[in-house]
Amino acid sequence: MNKLLRAMTKPKIAIPLTIILTLIMVGVIVESFIHNDSEKPEDSDVIVVLGGGDQGRMKRAADLYESSYAEKVIVTPVGDRYNTEELTNIARHYGIEEEDIIVDSESTSTYTNAQRTIEIMDENDFELAMIVTSDYHVKRAKIIFDRLNDGSKSFTYIAAGNLEGDIWIDREDAIRHWLSESIKVWGYRFGLYKFFG
Repeated sequence: MNKLLRAMTKPKIAIPLTIILTLIMVGVIVESFIHNDSEKPEDSDVIVVLGGGDQGRMKRAADLYESSYAEKVIVTPVGDRYNTEELTNIARHYGIEEEDIIVDSESTSTYTNAQRTIEIMDENDFELAMIVTSDYHVKRAKIIFDRLNDGSKSFTYIAAGNLEGDIWIDREDAIRHWLSESIKVWGYRFGLYKFFG
């Protein structure tokens, strides 16, 4: 062990090792700013609005619904912001017909969103879904939906700005979203879903 430590402190090893570690850290930091992996909307069986964020997610989903990309919309009131009734009313406010709304009232996180969405899709024989979430949240949603998918489903990921249409990096809370999602994305990459909601 001491020989290894002494070898690592020698300039021949320490300098290249420092350069490699610095490049890795720079890569991680640069990658942490790339959240908006939005894809082109596609005709689907269902539009899934992930819980959280502001009403920008619902507005984007309603736009897709009104453009006839899908006839059904799954909504999830994750967290304390909206209960099931309030979220259904918000969906109706943006033009989604009540009979086309499927409510997932069991999810408590992005991970359980993915689990429950796949279950609902199985129950309704849906194979194609557009996952609508905030632009800063797309990367983490994609990680877990793709990981839980057994290959029988096809997901398209649609990023939504906030209700005013601002992208995450232009908002006052950009640093909070960047830091929070950077940590949670790595938590999800390592499978620590229970700790990184």
